[in-house]
Parts: sequence; structure tokens; C-alpha cells
Amino acid sequence: MVRYTLRQCTYFRAVAEHRGIAQAARVLNISQPSVAQAIDKLEAVTGLVLFDRHHARGLTLTLQGCAFLQHVDRLLQQADQVAREAAALAAEAAGEIRLGVFWTLAPFFSAGLIRSFAEAHPGIVVRPQEMALAALPVAARDGTIDFALTYDRGGDTSGLGLNELAALRPRVVLAADHPLAGRNSVNLAELAHEPYVMLDGPGSRGYFEDLLAEIGIAPPIAYASSSLEAVRSAVASGFGFTLLVMRPPSSLTYDGRELCTLPIENEVRPLRVVLASRPGIEGSPIARHFAEHAVAHFAALPTTGTVEVS
Repeated sequence: MVRYTLRQCTYFRAVAEHRGIAQAARVLNISQPSVAQAIDKLEAVTGLVLFDRHHARGLTLTLQGCAFLQHVDRLLQQADQVAREAAALAAEAAGEIRLGVFWTLAPFFSAGLIRSFAEAHPGIVVRPQEMALAALPVAARDGTIDFALTYDRGGDTSGLGLNELAALRPRVVLAADHPLAGRNSVNLAELAHEPYVMLDGPGSRGYFEDLLAEIGIAPPIAYASSSLEAVRSAVASGFGFTLLVMRPPSSLTYDGRELCTLPIENEVRPLRVVLASRPGIEGSPIARHFAEHAVAHFAALPTTGTVEVS
């Protein structure tokens, strides 16, 4: 266990720099006996002889003292850094946010949100972790993460604080050569007997199944995948139509085929993106900064291209 203090180290460095106890005491604005006592105690607890005492020339560092001074310099620099970081923490200008992100939302929103927050609050680090939909609320409740960027369905968010970030309106996605591709919009009833390509992901499947049921249609399922890009490629290859809320900005699929995306004429419920927060975090200014920034960030996103916000 360390038995010497930062104050003793500070006095030692001052004596070494000014070559005498009287000179160091004047610089430190303390009494000479206080400095002398600190040096004696430091030598006693370390077992080192730090200075050669000369009546005429004051004090000079021994070889042990020179080596120890290098360690003391590093120690005091680290102590200063700790003090600065502690002050930043006390002012809520530094800290860490553990952010869980639903994996399908991550490529669309995660990097932009984290980057814009870092620019606004450079002292606060956001550590993202991509997770499954059902796992996010569990991780927030047990304290593994502070926030979850997720949908408002597909996971049990009871007991969590919720901030709505966006209400995403679905669109119909067709192959570019589909007979309806030239339209400005489409009524889902027109697709009642068309084959359906299902995005079979947690939250997404139930949402789209409910949406089709509310319209009163049950199209035959021709293809299903949990991969967004696999679904898009299947549509472009002529397997049928699909419904998506998250869409890459390009109309081309990975295999180079082209898609057409159309607004839906029917009244349909949006799929909401929320920021869920773990219980008890509401009082933290750092958490409040992040939640407020997330709301503002999503509000500033364009409403065309990747998503349509209602």
C-alpha cells in the first residue's frame, strides 16, 4: 500500500527544482518546517536518500533522488489529469453512454447519431452494441445498456422510459418492370392476389402481417427472409411485392437489378422508432443530454429517400 502522499511528492519536486527548502517554501507559500517534515517522511516511507545536504550549497539530488523525481513527475501529471477528468464528470461534461441498437436500424441511424452527439458533447463517449430486438429491453432493465434504439413493438418495453424519435411509414416495393411500377401510388387492395415477399424479422413480420390484415388482404407468401437485402433482391427478381419501412437510398439491389418504391394510398399505422432508457437514468444530466440530442437529431433527418417519416 502507498504510504506517501501527493502533497509530499509536490514538496519534493519543488525542493528539487529550487535546490533548497527555504526557496521551495517561498514558492509554495508554506512554512519551511512543513516542507522539511514532508521530505523527511517521504525518505522514511520510501527508504530512499533523496538529497545530499550541504550547509553552504543547500540540497542536491542523489542518484536515487534523480530517478525518483522522474516517477514523481509522471505521478503528478497523472494526478492533474485525474483532477481535470473528475471536474468534467462533476460538471456532467464527460462520461460514457452505453447504447444498444436494433441491428436493422444500426446501418441507417447509428453512426450518424453517434457522430453528431460526439460533435456536440466531445467529452461523452457513446459505446454502441448491436442487439436483437427482444434482447434490448432486457439489457436496458438489467443495466447492461443505458439506452436502446429500437422499435416500439417486438420487445417488451414496459418499465422503460420511452422517447419517440420517428414514425416510419411503410411503402410498397416492386420490381422495376412490374405493371404498377409506373404509378405514383398504390392501393394495397390492388395487390391482394399478388405474391408477397416477407421480411421475416422480429417486429417487422408482426407489424406487416397486422397491416395487411387491417386492409383485409392476405397475399400468398412466395419468399421469406430475415435479410433486408435478400428481400429486395427477391422482389427485383420477380418473386412478388414487399412492404418496407427501412430502405437503402439506391434503387439497385446487390445483384444489380432495379426496384420501384411507391407510397401507399391506404391509411396505415406507422412503425415507430423509440429511444428506450433504463430505469433510474432519468436524473443523470449526461443521459438527458443524449436523449434530447437523439430527439433533435431524428427531427432534423430528411423525410425522403431512406425513410418516410409521418
